[in-house]
Amino acid sequence: MKRQKHYFLRAMIKYACFLLGGTVCACLLHLAVVRGNSVISQVIDDMLGGKEVVLKAFAAEFIVLVLAGFVLAFIKQYLFGVYCVKVLGAYRKRVVEKLYRVEYTYLKNENSATVINKLNADMAEAENLLSYGVPQIIMGVAGVVIYSDYVGSLNRGLLLLMLVTYPLVFWIAAKLVKKMTALTGTYRAKSDVMTGIAQDVLSGILVLRSFGLEEHFGQRMHEAAADLVDNEEKRTRVTNTAMLVRKMVQWMPNIICAVYSVVLVGRGALSIGGLIAFVVTLGRLVDAFVGVPFNFVEITGSIVCIRRIEEILNTPDEAGGTWTEGENDTDVIISLQDICFGYTQETQILNGFDLCVRAGENIALVGESGGGKSTVFHLLCAFYRAQSGSYRLYGREIGAWDIQAARERLALVSQNVFLFPTTIEENIAYGNRAASHEELVEACKKAQIHDFIMTLPQGYQTLVGERGAMLSGGQKQRISIARAILKNAPVLLLDEPTSAVDVETEELIQKALSNVMKGRTCITIAHRLSTVQNADCIYVVSGGKIAEHGTHAALLAANGVYAKLYKRSVMEVV
Repeated sequence: MKRQKHYFLRAMIKYACFLLGGTVCACLLHLAVVRGNSVISQVIDDMLGGKEVVLKAFAAEFIVLVLAGFVLAFIKQYLFGVYCVKVLGAYRKRVVEKLYRVEYTYLKNENSATVINKLNADMAEAENLLSYGVPQIIMGVAGVVIYSDYVGSLNRGLLLLMLVTYPLVFWIAAKLVKKMTALTGTYRAKSDVMTGIAQDVLSGILVLRSFGLEEHFGQRMHEAAADLVDNEEKRTRVTNTAMLVRKMVQWMPNIICAVYSVVLVGRGALSIGGLIAFVVTLGRLVDAFVGVPFNFVEITGSIVCIRRIEEILNTPDEAGGTWTEGENDTDVIISLQDICFGYTQETQILNGFDLCVRAGENIALVGESGGGKSTVFHLLCAFYRAQSGSYRLYGREIGAWDIQAARERLALVSQNVFLFPTTIEENIAYGNRAASHEELVEACKKAQIHDFIMTLPQGYQTLVGERGAMLSGGQKQRISIARAILKNAPVLLLDEPTSAVDVETEELIQKALSNVMKGRTCITIAHRLSTVQNADCIYVVSGGKIAEHGTHAALLAANGVYAKLYKRSVMEVV
């Protein structure tokens, strides 16, 4: 099993200088308190012993200690704050960058609501750990060490009495941490479910309302909320128990040590001034003494959330090499040989698939739905890697290519067009961020969408809405074609670009596609076989491999699989 890397811990170590500075200030602050107690204790003992007390000297030192305490507290808080900002900023940047590099399989299989929760809610818990949890633990540990040393200097018996209860505190805290870890993990999982349902409702509101599914989704949300509330009730009970136990444990050493200190004064083993100093210190020591273990209980939720974020960071990146050139000794652009692939081990989609595409060719992939045509495109774009076989792009194995450099040579027009919720111009410009406005307009003209855009009140600055909701299917498709034209990639992949449009729109799209195909190597997945009759070669995919190939006329004459598919396609149009 691959060893998991702890990226959050690495970020904490990277900026540890700020944490160290804050820790030093915390220690100095505790020492200032101890020194102040010592001064007061000495003054009281001197007064009770009949010695002359110089109030000016006492007051001057006390004022200096108070001012130093304020300054140290400010610097400590500032350094801890900077530490939180630095670590969280670096960590958040790493997570966001990881999403651009992570294997496509992870994003395909992981619920998007879970990923969003990890980026938002879980990251907020990580911030809580840095801004509250870590400083509290450091302050507590520093307080335990410094105040214990001071109490020990007053009387070792008092210190030993304090330490007797410590194993009990740790045992209770360990039990609570284990319980809180399980409940927090369950809470996050149930929160992911609720977010997922809400996302489904918002994304599919038209389907939901048209099919009258409001009650069904309302019931699902109600059940998910009930599960979440039930889990939170359990977590609240554990939290309240922890608070109650903490208070009880805090009172035990307070009462025992207070009584014992009085006994020591009676025996003459502790002065009155020492007693007052001890009583003042006791509250701080007990808070730190008991607080440290219970602080770990409080940060349990944050640690669970960080583990969830680490799952993203420990997911493998897209595999790839460093090759960026498109040089090739032959005119073969794409070569697939004996490709075997399945999304799961039980299901094989491609089984010995072969395909050779030469420069400038216009080929088509046809076949039954679910036969593996779109899977071929996924492999060509390196979204997935074949389990066996060879995929060469420009004569070089895909594994040797820098992934981004390989994809720069491919332009994909999918049947499921995705548009970002921004302007038409910006959506098209994503094809080539360096292109001028004039080049963008020219791409739109070739895509047969410019005239429509100019009829809009805001023209190219028109917002398309979420997922392009303000546009029709044909309009979105032509915008995606314009985006592909602007990219100006040498290889064009068309995934059933006219499968979900009417005949009139199909004619516009076909005209746009004829413009974009000029001078390019084109591979088209076709449902309507009439759209690929002029392809240089048509490949029929069946059983995970190429069953037939040839021109439209030759395949019809052979009266094989393609002929049957074509007759069915004609019948569907009629």
